[in-house]
Amino acid sequence: MKEYTFHGVIEKEGEIYCALCVELDIATEGDTLESAKKNLREAVEGYIESVVKDEEEDEFIPRLAPEEVIKEYELRFKKYLTSFSAVELYGYSEVLHA
Repeated sequence: MKEYTFHGVIEKEGEIYCALCVELDIATEGDTLESAKKNLREAVEGYIESVVKDEEEDEFIPRLAPEEVIKEYELRFKKYLTSFSAVELYGYSEVLHA
């Protein structure tokens, strides 16, 4: 069983929380911050399970981003978003096993 760490960025747009997995470019949303995290985790888990089942990890799971790259991405993303309007932005990481 392999262990993967993926990073998420969540932005609140109006009443909806939009979530993105940085490494896999998978997006989802939720009515609350927790539901957005849960939905993103489920989407990533489903993707990973499918890729592992088909033995295509090398092709469909990209190299994980180093922590400093994730932090820089979050800073640049936050600066970009604040140039338009006030937003709520959350970053986090989760470990998945497949």
